[in-house]
Amino acid sequence: MPRVSQEHSEARRQQILAGGRRCFSANGFHATSMQDLLNEIGLSAGAFYRYFPGKDELIRTIATESLDDVTDSLAAHLQQHDAPLPELLASLPTAPIRTLHDPELARLIVQVWTEAMRDDALSDVVRAGLQRLNALLAAELTTRQRDGELPPDADPAACARVILATLQGFILQRAAFRVDEPQVFASGLGMMFRG
Repeated sequence: MPRVSQEHSEARRQQILAGGRRCFSANGFHATSMQDLLNEIGLSAGAFYRYFPGKDELIRTIATESLDDVTDSLAAHLQQHDAPLPELLASLPTAPIRTLHDPELARLIVQVWTEAMRDDALSDVVRAGLQRLNALLAAELTTRQRDGELPPDADPAACARVILATLQGFILQRAAFRVDEPQVFASGLGMMFRG
């Protein structure tokens, strides 16, 4: 019986998170009222508050899980990709990372970045997520540097920040400006480290 209860509890939590992502992606954080959320999720206020103390905590949880998903997906992609560095970088815009391809998640993550400028707790979540992503890319570039694919005087952490900023720009252009040109980003990223 407790196992069913735990599974039911997790399913309900996921229902709330999915509904929150849909609402926030479509309407933004501030234009989405608690009633909008409850209508989308199909739950009472009491049921919602058993899982989240409020809208801000729901936003932070969505941001944390989205950043964790990006980090896990990028780690898996890097582990499976042993091509030369320019090809690896060129593969990033089309890598199997949901935020890069799912318009709803792309819009949501751009809103998270914006909201992080006014919400210190959310800013901490975003900063920690970006630090994990940067460390992951820097570790890959350090390995590539030892293998001679990156100049010895290059700073892998600085290069990782530039790559990450390029991917953030890719997400922003897709989400906010509807510029959908992954081949342009792929080509540009590949050329950055071509010998």
